[in-house]
Amino acid sequence: MNKVRTIFMGTPVFACSILNQLYEEERVELVAVISQPDRPTGRKKLLTPTPVKEIADLHGTPVLQPEKLSQIYEEIVAYNPELIITCAYGQMVSDKILAIPRLGCINVHASLLPKLRGGAPIHKAILFGEKETGITIMEMVHKMDAGDMIAKAGMPIDENMNMGQLHDALMEIGAELLHETLPSIL
Repeated sequence: MNKVRTIFMGTPVFACSILNQLYEEERVELVAVISQPDRPTGRKKLLTPTPVKEIADLHGTPVLQPEKLSQIYEEIVAYNPELIITCAYGQMVSDKILAIPRLGCINVHASLLPKLRGGAPIHKAILFGEKETGITIMEMVHKMDAGDMIAKAGMPIDENMNMGQLHDALMEIGAELLHETLPSIL
């Protein structure tokens, strides 16, 4: 069975469930991971790797951490990805990069699009008093969270649920939905 050469782009803890799921997929070969640059954190301002980078390092996957994606365009091309998957990466992906993989680019987004587009959808769901949220897997296009939707999975938001609980529930749903959806994409 030929594995699909894949690049994953993500940064925070939320994206780790997706990355871990990709490591379990038999038909996926993670050739590289792209994450935001390490940043100083804490009182001592120690340079701290992103959660996604920590997982990629454990698996020995090359990690690229540009300030801007345009800085590594040639490196991305050199990896010859057939698919790019993003989840909470933190930067817009240019049309030039979106055009590289033959199977396209998909995003795992923490809301039921088109509602709560853009950043911080989990926070917004709680702040806006939403009764339901979920995960959307969609094709990436130049406009933010505007590509064709491939799959959705919803969940109710309990009135006593806090942001952390919702975050963790959506992480699980996202990994499950990606696992269910990948065969149709591949």
